[in-house]
Amino acid sequence: MTTMLAAVLAWNPFLVYSPGFQLSVAAVFGILLLRRPLKAFLERTLLRPFRKPPEILSNLLAVSLAAQIATAPIIATSFDEVSVIGVLTNLIAVPLSGPILTLGLLGTLAGSILAPLGYLINASNGFLTTILIWVAEAASGLPFAAVATPGATLFLVGLFYLACVPAAVAEVALPEERWPRVAGLLVLWSALWIVLVAVL
Repeated sequence: MTTMLAAVLAWNPFLVYSPGFQLSVAAVFGILLLRRPLKAFLERTLLRPFRKPPEILSNLLAVSLAAQIATAPIIATSFDEVSVIGVLTNLIAVPLSGPILTLGLLGTLAGSILAPLGYLINASNGFLTTILIWVAEAASGLPFAAVATPGATLFLVGLFYLACVPAAVAEVALPEERWPRVAGLLVLWSALWIVLVAVL
């Protein structure tokens, strides 16, 4: 991952100023470093009523939460608001995004060989994309779906990521039974940080 990132930045160093690039990198690293501790935390708390939580559900929630936490400061500084409902909407968006991307690539390839086949694939992909758009619009229309973050400064962004370090290194530095505690502190810190930048 870091090699590919270095290669992309060597080709175009100005990408570092692009919010889209920053969000992509933060989300990937968040998922890589935070998913397993957050999964342990969710299984110990939210999913505790299940005797054996469905693996797909705990993984989806952990991936969604990891990406949400890792990208929150960038979203806060770039767009002056942070979605608080994104963790839930990602439960629908994440499973849909894989098929949408795959069908989009297949449609492009098929369309360059046989246009009607490409149209057929893209029409079915349009149905999935419509569902994704509808979920995003419906969720964004809910009360308190997003929090305005006028106080997000570079100093506070740095402070946020510094506080993420214990959870990010938990897999290699801590025994597994301590992962839920460290991940829980990260979730609490993320919520407090959003409140802080909302009121400043």
